[in-house]
Amino acid sequence: MTGSTPSPQPLYQARPATATAEPPACVRARERATVAAVVDGLGTSGPVLVTLSGRSGFGQSALVRLAADRARAAGLRVLRARVTPAESELPYTAVTQLLEPLDARPAEHPATSQGPNRREPFPGLAGLLRAARERPTMLAVEEAHWLDRESLHWLQALLRRSAGTPLAVVCGGNDTTAADPGWQSALGSVPGPLAHHLTLAPLPPEEVAAEVARVCGPADDAFTAEARRISAGHPTVLHDLVQRFAALGHRPAADRVPALRAIGTEVLGDQLLCAVRGLGPEAGEVVRALAVCGDLLDLQVVRTLTRVRSFNENRLRAALARTVGIRTLPDGRLSVEPELRVRVLEEMTADDRTELHIRAAELAHRAGADDRAVAELLLAARPTGSAWATRTLRRDAEHAVREGEHARAAVLLARASEEEQDPAEHARLGLELAAVQLIIEPEAGDLRIERLIRTPGTLAAVRLYAADLGLTAGGSETVSRSLADALTVTSGTERDDLLALFWAADPTGQHHGDRALSLPTVPPLPQSPATPAQAAVRAWQLALYGESLHEVRSLAQVALAHDRGPDGPLVQPVLAACKALCLTDRLDDAEFALNRLLGALGGSRRRLAAPQILALRGELNVRRGRFAQAERDLEAAERGARELGRSAALLPHLYGIRTVVDVESGREESARERAATPLPAAAEDSEHWPRLLFARGVVALRRGDPRAARDQLQECGRRLLSRHHLNPALVPWRSLTALACHTMGEPAEARRLTEQELALARRWGAGSTVAWAKLSAVLTAGREDRLTGIRSAMGTVRSAPTGPEYARVLAEYAALEMTESGGDRRTAAVSLAELSALTVAHPDAPMAVRARALARAATGTVSVPGWDALSAAEQQSALLAGRGRSNRDIAALLQISSRAVELRLARVYRKLRLDGRRELRELVRAMEGH
Repeated sequence: MTGSTPSPQPLYQARPATATAEPPACVRARERATVAAVVDGLGTSGPVLVTLSGRSGFGQSALVRLAADRARAAGLRVLRARVTPAESELPYTAVTQLLEPLDARPAEHPATSQGPNRREPFPGLAGLLRAARERPTMLAVEEAHWLDRESLHWLQALLRRSAGTPLAVVCGGNDTTAADPGWQSALGSVPGPLAHHLTLAPLPPEEVAAEVARVCGPADDAFTAEARRISAGHPTVLHDLVQRFAALGHRPAADRVPALRAIGTEVLGDQLLCAVRGLGPEAGEVVRALAVCGDLLDLQVVRTLTRVRSFNENRLRAALARTVGIRTLPDGRLSVEPELRVRVLEEMTADDRTELHIRAAELAHRAGADDRAVAELLLAARPTGSAWATRTLRRDAEHAVREGEHARAAVLLARASEEEQDPAEHARLGLELAAVQLIIEPEAGDLRIERLIRTPGTLAAVRLYAADLGLTAGGSETVSRSLADALTVTSGTERDDLLALFWAADPTGQHHGDRALSLPTVPPLPQSPATPAQAAVRAWQLALYGESLHEVRSLAQVALAHDRGPDGPLVQPVLAACKALCLTDRLDDAEFALNRLLGALGGSRRRLAAPQILALRGELNVRRGRFAQAERDLEAAERGARELGRSAALLPHLYGIRTVVDVESGREESARERAATPLPAAAEDSEHWPRLLFARGVVALRRGDPRAARDQLQECGRRLLSRHHLNPALVPWRSLTALACHTMGEPAEARRLTEQELALARRWGAGSTVAWAKLSAVLTAGREDRLTGIRSAMGTVRSAPTGPEYARVLAEYAALEMTESGGDRRTAAVSLAELSALTVAHPDAPMAVRARALARAATGTVSVPGWDALSAAEQQSALLAGRGRSNRDIAALLQISSRAVELRLARVYRKLRLDGRRELRELVRAMEGH
């Protein structure tokens, strides 16, 4: 047989040093006994084959050495070989090592002198058989899975020709190999020799426990179980693990499991590095590449990251798959265990690691790897200025934001900004990063926002959205100062929109206080706004002053019709327009705009804006009397606000509205607790603090403490007036203060406040606001003209939403029509039925209690043929529809579906023989005496 001659080298190479000594005899006791029996009987028996297979490090080599040492001690000849990956492609390397000791034999054995003769079919085989017949001989082969093909065939031939020869062949190696049919199968297929095929499995639990107890002392079950988990039954790993733990002097108890885990990471790392060194330098390069991207790329692709130009992939895959610390993934890829990757890479220089990550990231990107995986590689690499890297990092940052991983998103965006070369895109990245930082590090976000606004040459859209973002996140002071400076150097539409945002921070200009002295002069908003943003903020300004209702509606609607810029809507102008519409009773328009805004926002902008949007939508639902929907929105808003770094400013608003919801729903105890909940000190400086003061005044009135109510309400009014927030539609603090004064026997003050509120309400002109003011006048007036006043209030409130104001006017209207001289009991009965319908969802609410009390006192009935045949639910729906309510409003009030409303009204039309909604409306008007 021919073949190339291997380069000169030691024919038996010592194995690499390991961290600890060999495991004791109590481990692998069955296998040790088998090997000992083979050695002890070799002198009197024929040929014997012993194969020891299993995962790398399971003790195969240790057992081979045990057999060799025992044989030598018994006076037997021992020929040894240890094969390495580098030798696996060189012919006869194992045979050369085995036959080297026979070179010292006398010259009469020329076939074996100077190693095997390559011209022989099986060089050196005949000489070895003659030597074995003279003296029992053992061949001990370690790492047999790396046997070259020629050496494997040589061993097969030796076994076939060894009949009657006192010869033992003991081979140990991994149980997976690329050789076909495999070294175990190839040797075991030879007929004749007695064969022992031992497969080394992970140590069983009892052997693990015995080893732990032997080295560390008596251990509890938790400690032993963790040792078994870390080592996975690997004898060498287990022995090293417990030896290192014992050296620390700790008891093997459950409370020491964390220390055991830390040691386990070190041990597994050492074992992996030791195994890699044994595989050779080329394999080491491959393993380092696997540590970077093995779970992303196939081994053949990973190889391109190394300097290895050619290798037997199947052999290397087989070896690595059985190596401690390397696992085979379900898709067949090889990956270094995550906790060991740093250990594998720490032997590289920093520059080499960085370069490896760069090449791995580009390769993974081309292979279509997941953005997150490629981004992880890029984070460990230096910037390359590649467009694909920037896009990958941004996409992964967007995903991180969606998953709530804002800290990770900040790291990714900061890294992306290092890659980006285009100034405009770099500024946009800065804006995205600022949005994330405002969530996790508000101060850092403020600084970035301030730089984006102030830096000359910043893209106009970026500066505008940065200002809007800063205001949305609660940094009004920083943004106001920055905007004031930016207004001096900008022009055109950009300046118009920046001016709108400046006034959005403080629409009436009263909160700047002493700071206004240090700000550049900022012009007011023009009476004829130049941009949609200006129209929105101007609408809110006028609404706060309580002036020009129709102009407010027009400005707000114009603003919302043109709120879509190329980068989405500006949050603060849309909120300003929606707040203005709420005060004008245009709740449907406001709700539509809020829902559209919430749907248009994404990522961090949505996270920052959602609490304010939901809080306003919750207030809107309160004004409609939809308390359940309001509670859901407000609860979500509070949860979102508390997750942000700045919740103090918004909490008074949320607590105030939720307290009112509790009162209106009949949850008196909950209302008292919520109103008394301590809030951060910074909350008292918030523009929303008056809302909480108002709610506390309401709670005090409900518990019968008018003096405390008056104090809270007066402080509420004082704070609102200090900001020039004059509109009674914000909160009717004057009317409730008047009620408190009236109860305390202060009629003059009550009358003054009532008249003031009524005058302001009429100046504003919204139906709900005017009706509430009129009701207040009725409740605080003497007996004269009460019926006239309540009828006027009822006429006004018909155009308003069916919220708390409507219900209270309706209740007082029914009561006075029923009890006052000149009242109409039929009208009272119909109004009482409508009040019952409005309050059916909250039976404990004050107005529901009032409705039941009035019903008990009522003596008149509604006399309409067929009316009594209607169910209570049908009567409720019929009265509301007859009063002009839409199916959607009725469904929301009664907390049923619109389809259920349609079915109820269909039954009403059939039972009353009506031809639709118009006739139902006429019937209800007739019932009321119109």
